Amino acid sequence: LKYAGTGPACPPMAAECENGCGRSIPERPGPDGQKFRTCCKSCAFLHRTKGFCGHDITCDIRANDAVCPPWYWKSAAAWPGAFHEEVGGEYVRQMGTKILQRRMPKCQVERCERIEDALLWESYSARRAFLRERGVVVEDFKPETSESIAFSANTTLDHSVNEVWLLHGTSEEAAKAIARSNFVCSTSGCFGKGAYFADNSYKSDQYAKRTEDDAKIMLLCRVVLGNVKRLEKGQDRSADRFADDPAVDSVLGLTDNREFIVFDASQIYPEYIMYYRPDGT
Repeated sequence: LKYAGTGPACPPMAAECENGCGRSIPERPGPDGQKFRTCCKSCAFLHRTKGFCGHDITCDIRANDAVCPPWYWKSAAAWPGAFHEEVGGEYVRQMGTKILQRRMPKCQVERCERIEDALLWESYSARRAFLRERGVVVEDFKPETSESIAFSANTTLDHSVNEVWLLHGTSEEAAKAIARSNFVCSTSGCFGKGAYFADNSYKSDQYAKRTEDDAKIMLLCRVVLGNVKRLEKGQDRSADRFADDPAVDSVLGLTDNREFIVFDASQIYPEYIMYYRPDGT
């Protein structure tokens, strides 16, 4: 039906992604002047190669400020409801092995569990959105972890807030607690109190504890670094003084390896628990 009236015309509805994901396509044309037919490249690639839809971080920001969980989570369809799942599988085990073998060639990951927790994600994504809105000095840290993670998963990282995947060696008991309630940023180390991470698996292995069956435990975490304070090489046990500086969101120290220290647990999402054997046996 067509209605006549004197009021203002309704604006045209944004065209939807041809893959049927329900998201709108970008209004601006691409570099070649052609209009987009899908909401993002990830959606096009995953729909063509895997038969399902998924989205990169730019698409997530445009759709809902990126408060939704990553597309590859089993629990993504339950969002924004409550959920907590620990999802294993061969794919995540192989991914974990690839990451750890960069520095420990004989290492074998026996089991890798992805933590999908609605409350932890809500806190993390809200902090990430806050830092995005506030503004961050973007830096390219080139963490080793990024070279061992699939391209489509890497596109879910928000580089505008220096979001990276980093490693943390710990015990099984602590890992299980962190998976439910996140980190307590009070551990003292070479750079004062905070939550410590590395992109070098050999470095994190030094802090990993053994389980009853002699495996070791390491977490692979999403970390929003925000504005990073780079320290001079060597220890600085009072570096946690920057926790009170509103212009600093994390610290990067350098001893024998790079160490990333975060003071606010909401900048951390503990995404994977890896059970591994450094020597492969």
